Amino acid sequence: MRLVKSRDVPALTGLTADQLREWTVRRGLVQPDEPAQKRGSEAKFSWQTLLVLRLAVVLRTRFHVELQAHRELLCSARKLLDGASFPGLWGGTLAIYGLTRCGLLNARAPLPSTEEDVILLRLNRHLEALSQGFGFPEPISQLPLFPALGLRGGAEGGAAERRRADRVQS
Repeated sequence: MRLVKSRDVPALTGLTADQLREWTVRRGLVQPDEPAQKRGSEAKFSWQTLLVLRLAVVLRTRFHVELQAHRELLCSARKLLDGASFPGLWGGTLAIYGLTRCGLLNARAPLPSTEEDVILLRLNRHLEALSQGFGFPEPISQLPLFPALGLRGGAEGGAAERRRADRVQS
């Protein structure tokens, strides 16, 4: 697994270096994948952790969520991403239910019918930013299909065509 050093994280998350230090070290909102070993060394982050940091920025700036009070929510979002593949998340959404729990929705799954409030965070723009920073390829769109060739007269048509061709040659 490729890890990014903390000096490269601000460009990928939108956080300043001071905010990153505050969120990961002082407040412990999101833990780095490899903490700094000693003074002067850098912590390292996986794409999953960077995605959680990007989503935390959105929660803080657009929805004015107090992140300290919802540290467990960020932790559970990170755990959800542990088994996920990067290409598998394209078209996906992180659903946050009542600021107490979260779940990953894929593009084909309908939104669960529930009575509680839900914040939906689309993942594509975050994955695009991370794919450029990590050098991951963007998802491959479906290749165009070959044009269909028509058959004449069904199964017998092919045999009849061969007999006609044989007669012309003789």
